[in-house]
Amino acid sequence: MTISPKAIRMMATISLLLYGSVHAGQTERSDYLVEKARYSNYDYAYSVRIPKGLIGLRSPSPFPDHGFVIQLSDETKASVAVDASYNAAEWRSFADAIKAELDIFKREVGAEVSVVAQAPAVLAGLRATRFTMKQKNSTSHDAAVREVLLAFRKAPGEVGIVYEIILTTQISRYDKDKHLIADLQRTWRLRPLP
Repeated sequence: MTISPKAIRMMATISLLLYGSVHAGQTERSDYLVEKARYSNYDYAYSVRIPKGLIGLRSPSPFPDHGFVIQLSDETKASVAVDASYNAAEWRSFADAIKAELDIFKREVGAEVSVVAQAPAVLAGLRATRFTMKQKNSTSHDAAVREVLLAFRKAPGEVGIVYEIILTTQISRYDKDKHLIADLQRTWRLRPLP
C-alpha cells in the first residue's frame, strides 16, 4: 500500500497533536512555537483567530508552517488542528478527501470507522464540506470521534490548496469541543495567493 503525501502530512500533524501539550501556558517541548490571538500563514494565504484562552502550537523552522494544533486536555487526546497544504494527493472531490481521511483515522484508532454526518459548508467564501467520523461498534465514552471542515482553493498553474480544521476528541467530550470548528471557521480569512 502506498501512503499519499497528504496522509504523511496528516500523520505528522497528528503526531504533534499527541505529543504537544500545554501546561499553564508553557509547552512541554520548548521547540514548539506558541501562537495566540490571530495566526497568519503567508505561504498558504490565510489567517484565523485562535479562540480566547487557547494556545496554538506549531513547529519551528526548518519545518514547514502549515498551521497549528490546540491541545484541549492534558488527560485525553482531545485537540483541534488548523492545517493548509498543497493538494499533493490530487484529490478531485470531497469524496476523495473523505475517503483518505477515513483511512487515516482508521489507522490511528486501530478500529473500523465510519462517516456519521456530512453537510455542505463555506470557509471564507470557499465551498467546503463538514463531516464527522466515529469508531464503529463502540459504546465507550472514550471512543474516538473526529470532525473535519475541509475546503479546496484553486491556485493557477498549481495543484491547489487544501484547508482543514480538524477536531479529534472522545465521545464524552464531543459536545463540549465541537463549537471550536465553528469558532475557527467564523474568523478564517483568505489572503491573496503569493
